Amino acid sequence: MKSLQAEQQFVAPWSWNGQIWARTGCKFDSNWQPACETGDCDGRLQCNGLIGKPPATLVQVVLQGDKSKPNFYDVSLVDGYNLPVSVATRPFSPKCTIRGCSKNLNNLCPQEPSSC
Repeated sequence: MKSLQAEQQFVAPWSWNGQIWARTGCKFDSNWQPACETGDCDGRLQCNGLIGKPPATLVQVVLQGDKSKPNFYDVSLVDGYNLPVSVATRPFSPKCTIRGCSKNLNNLCPQEPSSC
């Protein structure tokens, strides 16, 4: 089986906080129809405050405008799991540890119960 990897980079303002949902199978040519198989935000490319449809691996970021305060991020499975995700900073700082969920948890987790 072939492994697919994607990298997405973006520049954020010095003071920013937000959430980023990992998404699969996206096609943004439909009008307000689900555009992604997982993590969809009402068919939108940018969620703009909407929650990605579970299951979706979630990245949460808090950037501090005050350089004396630390920045924070985490990779969360609170909305389920659909893709392995990790976060790296640029420039890389030896103070920062790259954390993420790099294994396919679908192979480790029990199946969701089917509805009767």
